Amino acid sequence: MQKSKKYIWNIAFMIVLFVATFYVLLKDQDLPAIADKLWETDQRQMGFAMIAAILYLVLQSVSLVVILRSLGMRMKLLPSLKYSFIGFLFNAITPSASGGQPMQVLYMNMDGINMGISTVALLFWTIIYKVALLIMEGGVLLWKHDFLVQALGKYQWLFWLGILVNAVSIVLYAVIVFSKNGARWIVRLVTWLLHKLRIVRRKERALRKLDVLLESYQEGAVYMRTHLGTAGIVLVITLLQRLSYFMVAWFVVCALGVTGAGMPDIIILQSFVSVCIDILPFPGGVGVNESFFVVLFQPFVGRKDAFSAMLLSRGANFYGLLVISALITVGAQMYHMWRGDVSRDKNKKV
Repeated sequence: MQKSKKYIWNIAFMIVLFVATFYVLLKDQDLPAIADKLWETDQRQMGFAMIAAILYLVLQSVSLVVILRSLGMRMKLLPSLKYSFIGFLFNAITPSASGGQPMQVLYMNMDGINMGISTVALLFWTIIYKVALLIMEGGVLLWKHDFLVQALGKYQWLFWLGILVNAVSIVLYAVIVFSKNGARWIVRLVTWLLHKLRIVRRKERALRKLDVLLESYQEGAVYMRTHLGTAGIVLVITLLQRLSYFMVAWFVVCALGVTGAGMPDIIILQSFVSVCIDILPFPGGVGVNESFFVVLFQPFVGRKDAFSAMLLSRGANFYGLLVISALITVGAQMYHMWRGDVSRDKNKKV
């Protein structure tokens, strides 16, 4: 009940941010001209944009299938796709995208997947997901450094902060997955801190429960440490996943008929938005994402087209996916409730 209230408050906060952001961004704009521009967009290119956005989650699902199968789990693409959409929804409505993985673990457990195995699989994927971003931005630094300086200007500090946060996150996640005692040490430290803050009242009881979970977690962690070939396969898939997400902006620019910037520049601009904004603790990056998108894109596509591109791009790669994810999550919850009712009826008959 308390968690439900928390999610409701997060959604309400996100809606307030959404309304405030679009009011500030659009209050001085020529709304009829923007509406006309949106109406005249190439629907075929917008279709490609939506396909690229959905492919982003499909490729995450493929990565989870590869990881879980390497851990000996019989995983198919369809249920894995369900977990990806559920994760997207709860990442979108929680600060710092903190709610997605716990909900994915919960739904995997409902489907009979060991919580320790699912936890290490998701952490392993998260490491590779962040590594993929650093690889792409490393390429930008090597071959498009001048463009980075031109595009980011006074916001370069935010880019470097994003790189630093991602690098530190990779190190911490790697300690958890690849260090034999790293996970246990971190869990005990966090439990001790929560106990001191009076969030966890029965420390020893909590530690006993966590020790049981860590035993099954360690089985998966040991396996992943000895099967690094899986990481290479998942890295290739994840690079394609990142690219598909950044490609949404390019298809949107094409749909608007903008010719001022080429594909590589548009993709790199969208990657800058991800690096700089994903580290901020706002649900779904609502508000700051839209604002920063307009700031970065308008020197290259023009102010009016930057607003139109932002509306269409965020509509495809965030708000559209959010609606689809919410519908899939509701459907998954109803299915589990129905399955629980069926199980209870069978037990009554027995």
